Amino acid sequence: MTSIAKSIVLLASLATFAYSLYVVGRLMMFLSTPRSISKAHTWIFNLLDNKSRLQTAYGPVVFDTLYLIGFIFQHSFLKSAVVKKLLAKLGLSGAERTIYSLTSSLCLHYLIVNWLPAQSIVLWQIDVEQSAPLWWTFVITHGICWVVIFGGSLVMDLPELLGVKQAYYDLKAYGPPISYKSGELRNLYAHVRHPSFVGLSVILFATNVMSVDRLVMALLLTTYMYLAWSTDQKDVAYQKIQLQRKKLELKAQ
Repeated sequence: MTSIAKSIVLLASLATFAYSLYVVGRLMMFLSTPRSISKAHTWIFNLLDNKSRLQTAYGPVVFDTLYLIGFIFQHSFLKSAVVKKLLAKLGLSGAERTIYSLTSSLCLHYLIVNWLPAQSIVLWQIDVEQSAPLWWTFVITHGICWVVIFGGSLVMDLPELLGVKQAYYDLKAYGPPISYKSGELRNLYAHVRHPSFVGLSVILFATNVMSVDRLVMALLLTTYMYLAWSTDQKDVAYQKIQLQRKKLELKAQ
């Protein structure tokens, strides 16, 4: 790409960075805001006794599942070798991560805006608004998980994670940012590109109202993360070594 085109890609990556943070903020509110209690509901174990509740949940569950499948497809297909080769042929290697981040944010934003609740069927529900201890337990649990996720994102280099660094390095005619990292870290990034599987899983399942739509989301996204993240013993050993180094550095200070 010419320098002008690369400059445009860099500006686009900065805009994508800001938009992605906005969408993550919307996601935080979407997943972590205590949900209101539905008085008209059926416990999931009693579905056969109240088929009308099951019928009213069909539409929302089908559409919500399609939204999730679309997000998962985008998240997997756009990081495939086919897409990477196509972008390389088009001279857009430096914009690859920006395109991935932008399309991920668009899909996630669409899912959040169009999500259809199905609270006529619930697995459990707890009215946290009527109990200060329960409310604070819910808020603190989710807060800790989000801090872990954001902390992991910073450790994994957030500008690189969202494509800003790739665009900047391409403009400056440097090598890809990943090429400046150790082989062990590159191996880890190849297996895990997002932080905190545990933190996000807790956020998905630790809800005060586990309606059928939330259950479908939690199961699909957790299963996807489990299948997509394939750490091995080398990754575990590398992280243990880095943890020990950090401990020694802190003791030396």
